[in-house]
Amino acid sequence: MKATKEKMKSKIKKRKHKSSKGKLIKGMTKKLPYEILNDPTFTKKLKELMKGYAGIYALYKSDKLYYVGLTRDLFGRIWWHQRDRHAGKWNKFIIFRIKRVGYLKDIETIIHHIVKTKGNKVRGRVPIDSDLNRVLREILMERGKEYKKLKAIFDHQ
Repeated sequence: MKATKEKMKSKIKKRKHKSSKGKLIKGMTKKLPYEILNDPTFTKKLKELMKGYAGIYALYKSDKLYYVGLTRDLFGRIWWHQRDRHAGKWNKFIIFRIKRVGYLKDIETIIHHIVKTKGNKVRGRVPIDSDLNRVLREILMERGKEYKKLKAIFDHQ
């Protein structure tokens, strides 16, 4: 019976680990209609919720993702997209408030390489020393040279 109590205590201790949830994302919305950006009641509250937060936002045309962006001024940026080259091309949006601004560009790059959107012109780049495809291409080229040598040997026989 003592051994059973010890096992239960160890299981309880294992469960008491700190979650990493909420370390990066400090808030998000569901898809919201763009019309609320022009409603005075919602505008005031949205400005309060977004004040001081950078973030990533997504613009949708109905349920189809149109554009993904990042900004240091969530409300202002989304509001402006009603008047810039994206005007009339979207009707819903989602926001993600982000605490660590230093990660924004990398997160946006990840998103753009997973999902293609009509509205985005730039996809973002990975630093050359982090480009894993470059390493794989180099291996492929080396293998190609080896195969050419073997082929030449067999062709001469």
